Amino acid sequence: MVKKAVLAITLIGIGCVGFFVFFVGYEEDEKMSQDIFSEEPASADTVPVQPQVETKDVLIYWTNRSGRIRRIHSGNSDIEDLVTDVCTPIDIALDISGGQVYWTSGCRIQRANLDGSNVEELIPPSEGRKEGIALDTDGNKMYWTVWNAATNKIQRANLDGSDVEDIIVGLKSPRGIALDVPNRKMYWADLDAGKIQRANLDGSDVEDIITDLLGPNGIALDLEKDKIYWADEFSGKIQCANLDGSNLKTLFVRYGSLIGTAMSIPFDILNLKIYYADSPIGIALDISGGKIYWTIPHKYKVQRANLDGSNVEDVVTDSILTLGIAVSTAP
Repeated sequence: MVKKAVLAITLIGIGCVGFFVFFVGYEEDEKMSQDIFSEEPASADTVPVQPQVETKDVLIYWTNRSGRIRRIHSGNSDIEDLVTDVCTPIDIALDISGGQVYWTSGCRIQRANLDGSNVEELIPPSEGRKEGIALDTDGNKMYWTVWNAATNKIQRANLDGSDVEDIIVGLKSPRGIALDVPNRKMYWADLDAGKIQRANLDGSDVEDIITDLLGPNGIALDLEKDKIYWADEFSGKIQCANLDGSNLKTLFVRYGSLIGTAMSIPFDILNLKIYYADSPIGIALDISGGKIYWTIPHKYKVQRANLDGSNVEDVVTDSILTLGIAVSTAP
C-alpha cells in the first residue's frame, strides 16, 4: 500500500511579478509497486499471463550525464566505458549488423563502432536539442526528434548524416521515437502534449494514438505482439498498449519524492507539471528474453522486469544520471 501523501507547498516569488516555484513533498513509499495496474477491467483477455522465459545474457548500452557511453553484460558487474567526453549524451540506438552505436548529444548526433572506437560526428551542432533517435538500417536512414527550437520537429537523414530533411514540424516537445519499418510507420512521444503519435516514415498521415498522458518520454515497440511500451516521466509509470492505442495497461509505478516545476504567471495550477524524482525515462525491450529495461536517472540505475511488469530488479547502478538505453543479445 502507498503511504498517505503529506503535502507541503512553498511559493517563492522572484521579483514582483515573475515566477513561482512549487515544491511538493510526499512521504516516500518504502516499496516499489511490482503489480500490474490495468486501466481497464481486469479479465483473462486483458491481462495476459507471461510465460517464464529463461534470462539470457544481454549487452546493455546506456548514456550518462558525465558524458559517457557505457556498456555491461547483464550477467556480470564490469562496466565498460566505450566513449568518454561526450557533450551531454541523451538517447542511444544500435546497428548490430553494421557494428555501430549511434547517440544524440544535445545539439549533435554521433556514432562509433560497438567497442567505442572510430567516433564520428554525423549531424553537427545546430538549433534545438536532439533527443530520441531510431534507425532504419535497411533503408539507410536515421530518425531523431528535436525540441527546444524555434520549430520542434522530427528529422531524418542517411546513416552517414547526409541529406537531412524535416519530415514533421510544429510539435510541442517530441522525445522518444521508435520505428515499425515493416509497416512503414514511426511512433514518438510528445512530452508536453501528453500523447503518443504515429505517422508514415515520410511524415505523412500524422495521428494521435494515446492521449491524456502526463509526460511520456522513452518508447519502444514489440512488433511481434503489436505492442508499444513507454516511460512516463511525470507519473513515474511504465505503461503499454496495443499499437493502435487500445488496451492500455500500467506495468510499473515508481513511487517516490515529487519535484515541482516553475511556470510563468498567470498559470492554471491544475496543469502544473509535477513529477516523480525517481521516474523512469529511457526504455528498451529484449523481446527474445521477455524483458523490459529502463533507466531511472535520479537513482543512477538501470532496472528491468518481465514484459508484464513482474520481477523488477536492478541490473546497473551508475555513479551519475542514467538516460538513454539500448540492449542487444550478447554474442
